[in-house]
Amino acid sequence: MSESQINPIENVRFIQQMLGELRTMAKTSQLEMLAYLIEIAYIESSDQLRREIGIGSGVKQRNVSA
Repeated sequence: MSESQINPIENVRFIQQMLGELRTMAKTSQLEMLAYLIEIAYIESSDQLRREIGIGSGVKQRNVSA
């Protein structure tokens, strides 16, 4: 697949889905710190998706200074 065929929105959605599954695995295995770090990445993917498509993803927007 060439770079022109890569859809950034679909990539972010896929990454977010994988992060959700990894987060569940880490929590189930009682790997609290790893679950926390994966959660941070999941939130970042939600923010990125919101920026890409311009709508809310169900996660409150973080306070970010410009």
